[in-house]
Amino acid sequence: MKNWIKIFALTAFSTQIYAQQNFTIDDAVKYAYDNNVVIKKAKIDQTIAQQKVNETIGIGLPQVNLEGKYNYFLNIPVQLLPGEIFGQPGTYVPVKFGQKQSASGGVTVSQLLFNGSYIVGLESSRAYKETAALITEKSQFSIKEAIMLSYAAVLVTDENIRTLEENKKVSGKVLNDTRETYKAGLIELQNVEQLEYSYKNLVTTLENLKRTRTKYIDALKYLMGYPSEEELKLLTSMDDLIQKNEVLIDHSIQLDLDKHIDFKIKENLVRISELKLKYQKSKALPTLAAALSSSYNGNSDKFTFFDKEQKWFNTSVVALQLDVPVFSGLQRHWQTEQAKLDLLKAQLDKEDEAKNLKNDYNAKTIDYENSYDSFKTAEDLVKLSSEIYRKQNIKFKEGLGTSFELSQSESQLFQAQSQFYLSALLLIQSKISLDKAKGDL
Repeated sequence: MKNWIKIFALTAFSTQIYAQQNFTIDDAVKYAYDNNVVIKKAKIDQTIAQQKVNETIGIGLPQVNLEGKYNYFLNIPVQLLPGEIFGQPGTYVPVKFGQKQSASGGVTVSQLLFNGSYIVGLESSRAYKETAALITEKSQFSIKEAIMLSYAAVLVTDENIRTLEENKKVSGKVLNDTRETYKAGLIELQNVEQLEYSYKNLVTTLENLKRTRTKYIDALKYLMGYPSEEELKLLTSMDDLIQKNEVLIDHSIQLDLDKHIDFKIKENLVRISELKLKYQKSKALPTLAAALSSSYNGNSDKFTFFDKEQKWFNTSVVALQLDVPVFSGLQRHWQTEQAKLDLLKAQLDKEDEAKNLKNDYNAKTIDYENSYDSFKTAEDLVKLSSEIYRKQNIKFKEGLGTSFELSQSESQLFQAQSQFYLSALLLIQSKISLDKAKGDL
């Protein structure tokens, strides 16, 4: 029975590991949200911000302190008393006060009753907590964008490699057939050399793409926080990604700034600047605090503080303290003026961000429409150049065309295919950039 349990557990574990190796583009983003270092650090900062809020709240809660003290006097303090007390006028008589040992213990409870700066500080700590949350959201947006771009680059490269592998097979066969024809003395060597030139260029391009693919997949693993030594399989196809990003723009839709993360960050900075100004003004308000203190004191020439006969004397006090700021050498005035200017700058940044986001959205819309048109044209050019190459290949086999013409049509096809994959990548990239500019990434 135990062996069956072990086998089941091992199988389940292996299945889990296998499942982790296969990612759609959405799975890759979700995985990064839990494993990317930048996002992890942003979440830690968010937790620290919450702890800062709790820390600030603690300032307004009752403060309790316990105190215990023990003294052993090597020399008992001496005071000089007038000699008249002892019938020795005109002199001073040294007298020792106290006993050799003393001990005391007590408790003090204090409570802040009113402090304007504390109230503003509590608001500010919550604002900084919101800032940390916005930064986490911004980090997730940035990582999501980078992963989508890297994922798309790998997919497009894979499709390009597959196409070039097929081209390599076709070109290799044509080259071998041409060599056999040359050996039979039916064509010149130049025809073989022309095709060998094209074939070697194709092989070099293919090997370069394979190395580039390794670079792209390593970058994707890093962004995801995925182990670099583990295999990573991509489940989303290039066709699925193109279909998802191949849309027509609705120009009637307006940019909603209130939902855009960059604009929300600027709004939050304005609020923080307002709180800083409020804090400077609060420094002119009075502070009121209360305290209750109670202590017991004992004295003895010997260490008898744990004996029942030891006498302890209690001292208790209730206190109120009011601090009223009167004059600070105009420091508060100038600090308040600086806070006003900082608020003005934050408001200008917010207004400028609104203009910048609208301008960026319009620009990204144009970029996407250009990419869309280029992609559609590239699709047509691949179909056209494929048909030209097919016809030229037939003519060459029938002896009606030259190897130069065949090589030229082949190069034209390869160039069209390369341009198609580049335009597909640009289409996806421009759509991602448009979604980012819209705030819908």
